[in-house]
Amino acid sequence: MLGTAVILGAFGAHGLEKKISAHYLGTWKTASEYLVYNALGLMAFASYKSSQKHIVDGVVKHRDNLDLRISIFAVILGVFIFSISLYLVSLNQLIGENFKYMGMVAPLGGILMSFGWAGVGYHFYKYKHPKK
Repeated sequence: MLGTAVILGAFGAHGLEKKISAHYLGTWKTASEYLVYNALGLMAFASYKSSQKHIVDGVVKHRDNLDLRISIFAVILGVFIFSISLYLVSLNQLIGENFKYMGMVAPLGGILMSFGWAGVGYHFYKYKHPKK
């Protein structure tokens, strides 16, 4: 995800700068930034989770948490829906008005990202403050 963000961000900055308006370049930049932010957040979370091993009867086990997996999936799906829809909107000037409606799809991605990160936050809260 991070590599994709870097490649698409560079393409926007260098390949599209004279082909689309400043407004659409800003939209392209926003899509790339959200990919970067979410990729970094997921990488940080993954490194935290890899250190959370539990040994039960001599076997290393990880907590199996369906809610957490759903939250992570929501973040990933949300950022892709959000960013791809903004990338397509940004290309309207080059391809015509074919993708203008994609701007209405971006909020769905934002909602999924928000719910996903809220779920991850809840996971941290739940396991940092276990019931006694």
